[in-house]
Amino acid sequence: MATALQRVWMRGTGTGMNWHEVIDERSIELHGVIARELRAYPAKLDLVVAWIQRFLDDPDRGEDSKDALQEWLQIIRQGLPAVLGVLADRSEEGQRLRQSTPFAVLMPQDERAQIFAKYEALRARTHPAGV
Repeated sequence: MATALQRVWMRGTGTGMNWHEVIDERSIELHGVIARELRAYPAKLDLVVAWIQRFLDDPDRGEDSKDALQEWLQIIRQGLPAVLGVLADRSEEGQRLRQSTPFAVLMPQDERAQIFAKYEALRARTHPAGV
């Protein structure tokens, strides 16, 4: 069975992969690690809420960013299952929400670096979206 990244590659065979699709797959993988962390240590969600609150309290932060984080707070208040659902959601809505993720504070940096390196290695075989 092909992985999601392999399916993206197969769709783009002949013209290369769309870089935006690759970035979306990278985001799904990163958020899979975050979901694993939250399943193992649900109390870590409190770290995310504290980070969001500090961001929202900062007068130098833009309103668009604050709106996105308010949306995440609403999801977090629905409980861990709701959060895990969004982290794995492959819809456009899930993708949109992950683009303003407040969960980087939970990401083990060594795993983040490995995932970024894996996907960056694909860049030469990609093309910009719409090309």
